[in-house]
Amino acid sequence: MSENTLKATAMNRTKGLIFIVIAFVFFLGVTIGINFGIHCDQQFSLLAHSFRNGHLYFLDPITNCYDMTPHNGKYYWPLGPLPAVLLMPFQFAATQAGQFFYQGYLQPFLVIALLIIIFRIARRTGYGIEDSAYLAFGFAFATAFLGVGIWSSSHYSAQVLTCVLVFAAINEITGRNRPLLVGLFFGLILATRVTAALGFIWCIGESLLANSSRQDKLRWLIKATCPCLTVLALLLIYNYVRFGNAFDQGYAEQLISTHVTIARNIGLFSLSHLPGNLYYFLLSGPSPVLLDKESLVLTFPFVVANTRGMSIFVTSPCMLYMFALKYRDTSSRLLLLTSALIALPILLYYGVGYIQFGYRYSLDFLPFLYYLLIRNYHSQKGDLTSAFKAVILVSALCNLYLFAGCFVWQVAK
Repeated sequence: MSENTLKATAMNRTKGLIFIVIAFVFFLGVTIGINFGIHCDQQFSLLAHSFRNGHLYFLDPITNCYDMTPHNGKYYWPLGPLPAVLLMPFQFAATQAGQFFYQGYLQPFLVIALLIIIFRIARRTGYGIEDSAYLAFGFAFATAFLGVGIWSSSHYSAQVLTCVLVFAAINEITGRNRPLLVGLFFGLILATRVTAALGFIWCIGESLLANSSRQDKLRWLIKATCPCLTVLALLLIYNYVRFGNAFDQGYAEQLISTHVTIARNIGLFSLSHLPGNLYYFLLSGPSPVLLDKESLVLTFPFVVANTRGMSIFVTSPCMLYMFALKYRDTSSRLLLLTSALIALPILLYYGVGYIQFGYRYSLDFLPFLYYLLIRNYHSQKGDLTSAFKAVILVSALCNLYLFAGCFVWQVAK
């Protein structure tokens, strides 16, 4: 390779690093600004205050009971309790100072943790520093994760924490693979979003595929399963104390709007819900902003995110690269199978995730697909192309525009 070629390559890498550093600074600034400025739907922060005082129901006066579950004159939160548990020490310290600790104060740090973990996974896979940075940025801001990462509503905060834990588990399995730590991660995922915890199936498959003796495989499985079973037992007790039924999380009696109640009456899980979920997951696009209800004249911001959901190919176009890859090895097929098993109950669920950016329930299995893309792209294509990096940057900017038009602009009005 000639000296001029080496200089040109080095200059291109420098430019690439500059672009991604600027993008990181800008998007993290937006993440911090919005999370610190918006304080709606703080159920986990309120629940942390209740936990600290020895109660499992909301103690504070309830002004908006939407999505809560009434039982015996009290209101409960049906989502997994882990985010509230993590907020307890922060809420305690804030209360001692006469303040309230909002979920958004912690959320930017979770987003940064996600970026670091994905960066490490990409580096271990064989990518250089620049490509690894693009891949970390890509998941955080060029997928549906953007919508939950920069807006700390309780539903969104749970999915941010879930993604962090899933990638932490992937990082551990592809690294030192300590069974107790892997099991702990999935136990914590179970205490946040149950469907995402089905990813433990991948861990079991990888352990069975490992080049080790049967005794070592069995020992690994027992050690990894123990934390999951411990958390499961605690969750069953948590449900029983709240509702008198260990298997009742509170979703069946959750307070929801009338049109959503119609869907739930068909069944919490039903094949009837499959077409709608598939539509919003694969086909739905942004919504136009019309000058008035009658005309077809567009007005600023022209198009905004469809809060009922948008296709993964709108919010995450980098995932289209998956269709250019082959998945012949067992690990790849195991990742695909795991993603499908996680997606199945989600696609049969009565709720599509409304109000949301993208199809946010896909974030339960999207980390597994993203890791599949990372590992197979590198093994089959090598380093990221300029086109791949451009797709990440452009889609991140488009996502932010669509999100801002629908959420931030509406709030400002």
